[in-house]
Amino acid sequence: MYWVNYTFSIAGIALLIYLLRKCILQEIPFPKSFIHLKDICIALSLAVGLTLASGITGFAFQTMDHWCHNAKFQDLLQNDWPLRFPANHPVMAYYFGYYLVPVAVSKMAGYISTAAILIWTSLGIALGLLWICISLDRKWWAALLVLCAGDFPRVFKGIASHGSIQLYRYEDIGVEHWSNLENLFWAPNQFIPSLMLGGMLFHMIRHRLDYALLCFPIGLALWWAAFPALVVGLVTGVLLVFQWIRWGITFQRLFQQVLLPSIAAVPVLLLFQSHPHPPENGLIWEFRSDIGNLLQEYLVNTVADVLLFVLVYRISRRAGLPGISPVPFWTLICITLLFPLVRVGKVNDMLLRGMMPVLILIGCCLLYPLTSQPLSKVLAALRGGVNCIIIMLALALPAVVGIGRLYRAATLNRITALWSPPNARFVAIPYDAYPSLYETLRQRWSQQEAEQYLGKPNSFYEKYIAPPPAKDH
Repeated sequence: MYWVNYTFSIAGIALLIYLLRKCILQEIPFPKSFIHLKDICIALSLAVGLTLASGITGFAFQTMDHWCHNAKFQDLLQNDWPLRFPANHPVMAYYFGYYLVPVAVSKMAGYISTAAILIWTSLGIALGLLWICISLDRKWWAALLVLCAGDFPRVFKGIASHGSIQLYRYEDIGVEHWSNLENLFWAPNQFIPSLMLGGMLFHMIRHRLDYALLCFPIGLALWWAAFPALVVGLVTGVLLVFQWIRWGITFQRLFQQVLLPSIAAVPVLLLFQSHPHPPENGLIWEFRSDIGNLLQEYLVNTVADVLLFVLVYRISRRAGLPGISPVPFWTLICITLLFPLVRVGKVNDMLLRGMMPVLILIGCCLLYPLTSQPLSKVLAALRGGVNCIIIMLALALPAVVGIGRLYRAATLNRITALWSPPNARFVAIPYDAYPSLYETLRQRWSQQEAEQYLGKPNSFYEKYIAPPPAKDH
């Protein structure tokens, strides 16, 4: 409500209450899914461990992006909401949803509360993990492997580098997707909605539920993570079209289930459009000089992974194992092949972050046949031998990258710093290293990076939706 004026705030709250009421009261034959206390305890334990390992609390190794995360916490603590830079200028065009609750607690405490960050982040991760675990018949080993889906090319490249083989030359704008576990260490704020939306959508795919139920959560997720929410919206839209072709649709259902929830997303979409300059965008080869090298990178990072996904999927289907409908899987494969061909964002953010929920869904599609029945039946269906080896390697190898990242967090943290030599100790990134988020981006990255967050003075959002700036005293 801080990011819109009173008129929109009241209308938005009324709309949200109405939509929540509709979701609660509508009679939908959901499949019975029981969450046991044991699963809740496991989810919370894993979530706390992943939160500490991610670096967001300053406990363990922090990637470069934590300079930016910490600056957002500090700026939101020190300034009125919505965040403006400079003061009384247009609202900064960014999705701050994840940071607001920990900062609200921190404002009451008078300092950045790492305990609030830990609890808030852990709760989000735990909810996301539970969605995935429930959809995979409460198999936690499978839920963890889902987080690693997409990292096979990195293992492949690591093996090649040990043999002094250069598969392609690295350039500024890459064509590479990362697993959700890898993204955790860079963007915990986008990791959480990716888990939730990916887990929820797979639950609907598996049980053939109405995809329109996801429209409202997607709209809410935009305030946390733009690219994952937009991509899940794209996948859901495609699946909705196939569903309507099969089931039919009336205007009343279209309005109530799709159009009305989408209204909740309008303010934040207009906020994202209020940049002075649009983000870098276009076909990927427009930004790369060596097309031959680009093709090599695409083959190694995208095609190799897709071939592995398709191979595992086909083996499972030929073995007669339970599986999901082919339409969602092949939709996800097409998106995986097409997304690297378009650049959106300074570092190709649409690919890096937008692929997060897609990889969650693909991982669930591949692991579901192995979790839907006892292991003995799975092995009997696969008949051992080559098929078993291929599936085991395809699903387990990407976890090598994640294990390496978790090992790094286990060896570089506040506890190991107590006995490490001074020149090798872990030192957390300070929250107040720079006077503002703008200066953090300008000095740690570039002027272009800093300006991408600024709002546009004459934008529709600033004129009609944003609350008026505070008056100078």
